[in-house]
This record gives sequence, C-alpha cells and structure tokens, in this order.
Amino acid sequence: MFKHYVDNEQFNLQINRFINDEYENNPSVQQDLKMIIPNLTDTESWYQLWLERAQYREKLNDDAIAATYYQAAEFYLDQQDPRSEAAYQKYRDLFYRSYKDFKYESYQVPYEDHYLPVTKLINPNATKNLIMFAGYDSYMEEMIKSAKYLKGIDYNIYVLDGPGQGTALRNGLHLIHNWEKPISTIIDYFDFNKVSVIGVSLGGYLVMRAAAFDKRIDKIVAFDIFYSIMDTLTMRMPQDLTAKINMLLDSHQAIEVNELFQNLMDQNIDLKWKINKGMENTGTSSPYDLLISFKKYTVKNILSLVNQEVLLLAGENDQYVPSSRLVDIEKGLINAGKVSSILFSKESGGDQHCQAGHRELGFNAIKSFLA
Repeated sequence: MFKHYVDNEQFNLQINRFINDEYENNPSVQQDLKMIIPNLTDTESWYQLWLERAQYREKLNDDAIAATYYQAAEFYLDQQDPRSEAAYQKYRDLFYRSYKDFKYESYQVPYEDHYLPVTKLINPNATKNLIMFAGYDSYMEEMIKSAKYLKGIDYNIYVLDGPGQGTALRNGLHLIHNWEKPISTIIDYFDFNKVSVIGVSLGGYLVMRAAAFDKRIDKIVAFDIFYSIMDTLTMRMPQDLTAKINMLLDSHQAIEVNELFQNLMDQNIDLKWKINKGMENTGTSSPYDLLISFKKYTVKNILSLVNQEVLLLAGENDQYVPSSRLVDIEKGLINAGKVSSILFSKESGGDQHCQAGHRELGFNAIKSFLA
C-alpha cells in the first residue's frame, strides 16, 4: 500500500516504488527505513543514506535487499558521476546473483552500431510472446523483478532496455520518440508473427507509438497511460507559467527558456531531476533543446493508427500524468479493436503512478486482459 514517508512528493513516490511492493512487511527493511527516512534532505543525502544501508546489507549477504538499495542510491546521480556506474554495477550484480523467480535467457540484439539487451523470462509450456519495457528512469532489472506477477501465464516474457534506458543508454543509445524502431528490431530478431506488448511509465507512450506502426503487435498495455511527456513537466505548474513556456518554445527563444528553467530548477528538486535526467536520456545539452525534443513525445496524432486491443491503466493521483488524459486517449482510439480502461482510486490503493506501492493491482488487470 502507498505510504506517506516524507513531504517531498518525488522522494515519497520513489521510496514506495523501490520498497513497498516487495518489502513492506520485511522487518529488516522497515528497520533500515527508520534510519534513512528522518535524514533525507536532498539528493546527496538520498545517495549517502541508501548507499550506507546497501553496503551494510551486502555484508550480511542480503543480496536482494542490497540490490534494491544500490538501485535507490543511484537514482538521482548523473551518469557522469563515477559513483553512478559503481552503484549501477553493484545493483545489477547483486540483482542477478539473488534472482530466482524465472529461468531466463539473455540476448544482445544488434541495433544500429550497438545492441539492445533483452532477457527472456520463461514460463514453461507458454505458447505466446510478450514484450515488456519501462520508460524514463527504470532499468530492465526492475521490470524483470516486477514480472513475478506474471508467473504462470501463457506467455514467455521478453524484457529489454531500449534506447535511453539502462545498459542501452550507458552504451550510447539515446532516447527516441519513434519507438517502433527498437521494437520492430526485437520482433524481427525473434521472428515473432504476433506479440503483445506492455509499456510501463513513459512506456505508456512508447507502446502506443510502436503499435501504431508495427501491426505484428496484437495487444498493448499502457501501464500507465502517458499522453504527453510535457504533461509531466507542467502539470504542477501554474497555468500562466505553462503558457509562458509554450510561448517561448513556439517562438524559439532558447536563451529565455534556459534562464527560466535554471531558476525553476534551483527551487525544485523534482524539476531539476526531470530536466537533468531528460538531457542525459536524450543526449541534449540544454533545457530548451530537451523541451523541443519532448514535443515529439505525444500520442495526439498517432492514436487513430492504433487498431489493436488496448488496456489503459491510470491512477487518479498520478503525479506525472493527469488522470483526465484517460478520456483524451479513449476518444482518440477510434480504430482500436477493443479498449479497456481502469482508473484506480485512492481507496483501491492504486492511485499513484504505475500503482506504486500496490503494483499487483495493475498486473492483475493485465493478466485478465491477456488471458
């Protein structure tokens, strides 16, 4: 269940995301939280506190817990910070050392001058195939971990880091809006005639984009919906500020946009992280260039191209995606085979982004949709 740990909305979401779905009732983890939570003040204290507990748990051979803590410690670090790579490698090493949910196979799928890392999670006797990926800030290992909710379904599950994600990003592949490109590459490589696809977080946009242009995809899940990445930046802003930003972007006033966002970022940890992470993901070097690229990340003009079966999941208190966008997406899917929608309320426990803290609610809906 989603819990209020700290007043910082972004910190609160990430603690629930990393901890509550797996360790809500784990006494060791709950004891660690009592040491971490009261001392969280900024992103540096976030790193130091999670790192100290990660190292402590690693010494005790609590590998799965230590992996989660290293993942949390790395979250706000810039990838140019050498501490990021060290924490990332610790996270991955300990994750795979402790992972037991599925038998799996690992692949490196050639893509441009690099490769896309793919892990196949094997459901014995499965007859169908499912692709799963995340979005803005997740690693494929987090998706592999969450796939425990899909154990026993009639699908083998192919989890990947696409451009702008995890190992692919660290190897030089930056985020792109035309997500049909990497997904079609995966479909070609494994020679799928038909495949279903789940996109998590920003993946809710990416999965729509892939389905709009690759008809070998038969069912898609937006977990959760993602209408426009610009919503994520502006939904907590006053309307007059949003209007000013759009005016400056439309009139190509780069200097003014950069100055405005530098001032806003100095006052807001969450916005600072979103912009810095976005520049890292996309390979852009200024807030202006990032926002210009972000204008491409919208489902507005592609929804009518989606003719597959669609499951839309949304949380009424999602801090990244306005729940009102659910109706906009439903109205735009005029050619979809079938559209199923669920808006999770606070009472359900799934009202946060991607049902953080109660993620099994989303996966239960997905299993029913795929059956």
